[in-house]
Amino acid sequence: MRSTANVPSHRVGVAWVCALIGAVVLAGGCTRKSTTAPPTYAPSSADASPTPSMDPAVVRAIDAYHGYLAAYAAASQTANPDDPNLANYVGDPLLTLTRHNIRVLKNKGQVQLGAQKATVKSGQPNLSATPPMVTLNACLDYSELKLVYQANQSPVPNSSLKQTKVSVVATVAQYPDGRWLVNDTKSGGSSC
Repeated sequence: MRSTANVPSHRVGVAWVCALIGAVVLAGGCTRKSTTAPPTYAPSSADASPTPSMDPAVVRAIDAYHGYLAAYAAASQTANPDDPNLANYVGDPLLTLTRHNIRVLKNKGQVQLGAQKATVKSGQPNLSATPPMVTLNACLDYSELKLVYQANQSPVPNSSLKQTKVSVVATVAQYPDGRWLVNDTKSGGSSC
């Protein structure tokens, strides 16, 4: 039997939406822990097989972004904010925020089921910036996501998303050790 701890149902829904927005600012997702591999992104024909003319920095940024989404999904399916794989794809300040939001799920006994599908629409490199960075525009499809209680897999009331397809702008920076890490995401301002 689950406890609602006298929290109004609309607050649970608001908390769920805030956790999603905060963790990935409209990006993130997950699947339940299983014997299958962690979820991966759904590449579009444009990013599944980069063309020879695509800037190598954009290719690395796209790889980092999809790695971030998969790492977030794997950590969220078990509510593990300390999953070491997160740091392979996410840098601060986004890493701290992501871990905080996964910890909120853990403290509430909740996990996410399903996986978002990401399609990168474009990438704009700025290699003269310090640090070098790439801005990605992507479309995320959350139609297969669900928030459930970890103990019994029952749905969290009022946690359904009203808008399941959103555009996102992600900043991916090259860190001094050479790694490309996602360090910021925000709403792209529209559905897609």
